[in-house]
This record gives sequence, structure tokens and C-alpha cells, in this order.
Amino acid sequence: MKNFNKCISASAPGKCILFGEHAVVYGHPAIALGINLRSRCRIEEISDDKIELNLKNFNKYFKFKNFTQFINDIPAEFSHIKNGVQMISKLIENPIKKIRITLSSSIIPASGLGSSASIAVAMISAFNEFYQLNLNKSKISEFAFEMEKFIHLTPSGIDNTTCTFGNIIYFKKKRFELLNIPEDFHIILTYTGIEHQTSQAITKIKKIITKYPEITDQIFSSIGKITDKARIELTKNNFINVGLLMKINQGLLSALGVSNSIISQINDIALNAGAFGSKLTGAGLGGHVISIGTDLKKIAKELNKNGFKTFIVKIDRIGAKIDEQ
Repeated sequence: MKNFNKCISASAPGKCILFGEHAVVYGHPAIALGINLRSRCRIEEISDDKIELNLKNFNKYFKFKNFTQFINDIPAEFSHIKNGVQMISKLIENPIKKIRITLSSSIIPASGLGSSASIAVAMISAFNEFYQLNLNKSKISEFAFEMEKFIHLTPSGIDNTTCTFGNIIYFKKKRFELLNIPEDFHIILTYTGIEHQTSQAITKIKKIITKYPEITDQIFSSIGKITDKARIELTKNNFINVGLLMKINQGLLSALGVSNSIISQINDIALNAGAFGSKLTGAGLGGHVISIGTDLKKIAKELNKNGFKTFIVKIDRIGAKIDEQ
């Protein structure tokens, strides 16, 4: 008779920021959306007396005797995973010691689409279900936020929130609300081919803040006002106006020094192909560009002709979830 071991799989969407990146770190609002590219965590009982960790995207495989060795011996480059396991293990009364943890993602790492937050949310969700910890989504998001600190040091909280709850969210100072947007609101993401330079972008902006604090305050304030206008236009389905606001937001991000020639090239191609608006998403200096319009296939075709990889994505309306086995 076959022995069926316990097995749980959880997943979480990626995210992209439509408005408000960088300004959100300084208390201004942002709008982000969950996208239908997902990360997954599978936890299963195994016969061997050990804990296995399989990081499929990194082609890395580890074996540990127990949670203590896991926490002590996992390489520093995966400190966010170590931190998550350390937090969760404190909640587990009777841990199953023979498990395999498999993490994977369809999100390009270091590309501004929330891969680390998505993996964190998927992992916490899987542990929550596997050990019946009864954490609600708000608590899952809090744990993921703590994991994010090991990647981004001072995260705003928008990534873990969006990856946990999905949908389109209006986010300000760790508070958020879901925006009611039509089902057919799709976007196109274009990869610059350059890794997301989060730390470099933050350093650039901090230098400008130090040198010209009043000017940067005005820029962040303007980005916040654009975000509030965009919130109104989105709920009214005025996507042409949303596109115009995207272009203005991109100009301010360029003024902060986090755009580059590749991002500008993608924006120009998308706009010339009929996009309503196009801008960088996330920290900038690489990663992805987000564009909206009516004929996304036409926009994608033009971008592809110029050698860029594109993704037409839908809004993820579910957020973190337990997958069917």
C-alpha cells in the first residue's frame, strides 16, 4: 500500500508599481498591482531524517539535520529565507523534521517585479498551511515584510502587501485599500535586460536629497499628487488620462536620476506604437518598463522587433493562495 506523505504547495503573485516608486519610501502614496506571474513554495514530508531545501531558480540544493542547522548554515546570500524559517520555526510546536522545501518562481529576479517578496509570501503561506498556524493574510504580509528587510533594508511594505493581497492597491504609510478596476485592464511589461539596481538607485537619490532637500521634497510631493490623481482616473476608467499621468511620473523619476537610455528607448517605442503611457516600474536603472494601451499586441510587436522581451500580463485578483495538488 502506497504511503501518502503530507504535501502542501502555496503560491503568490509578483507585483509592479504603476505610480509612486521611491516617493512611497518617504511617506507618499503609491499604486501597485499584483500580476499573474507567480512564485511557489512546496513543502512535503520525506522518509529521510533531514530538512532539504531546493532553490530551483538558483540550481541550489541543501540538506540540514534540523531547523537549527538550517538557520545556522544556510549561505548568507539566502539570508531572507533563513530569516523567514527562523521566524516561523518559533511558532511551530511540534515540527515535522523530515521535510523538503522547494522554492521556484516564474518572475525574473532583480527585475523590479517583486520576486523576493513573492517568494517570501509563498513560503510563509506554505508553512502556515503545512503546520496549521492559522495566520491570516495580514500576518503573512507582516512576516514577509520582515524577510524583505534582509533584501532591501528599509522597504516601504508595498511589495509584500501587493504579493499577499493581489489586485490593484493604493498604498500609503503601510495602509492600503483595494481599487475597483475592470477585469480587462491589462498591461505590458518590457524587460530592459539590465538587473534591477535597487541599491544603486537608492544611493543616487539619497545623494540628491542630501544636496538639494527642498527640490527632492517637491519632486516626491508631486509624485504623490500624481498618484492621487491616478487613483481617481483609474476608478473612472479614464485610461488615456492614466497614461498621461504615467508620462509625467516618468519625467520626475528621470529628474531623480533613476532612468536611463534603455528605459527611454522602450518608452519611446511603446508610445509611438500607441501606448497611452509608459514608465519605469520599481527602483529603476534597469528592470522593467510598464506600458498601458488598447492594442498591447501591436506595442509588443514593435518592442520585440527592437530586441526587447515583453510580457502582456493580467492583474492577479487572488493574491497568496494554497494550490491544488
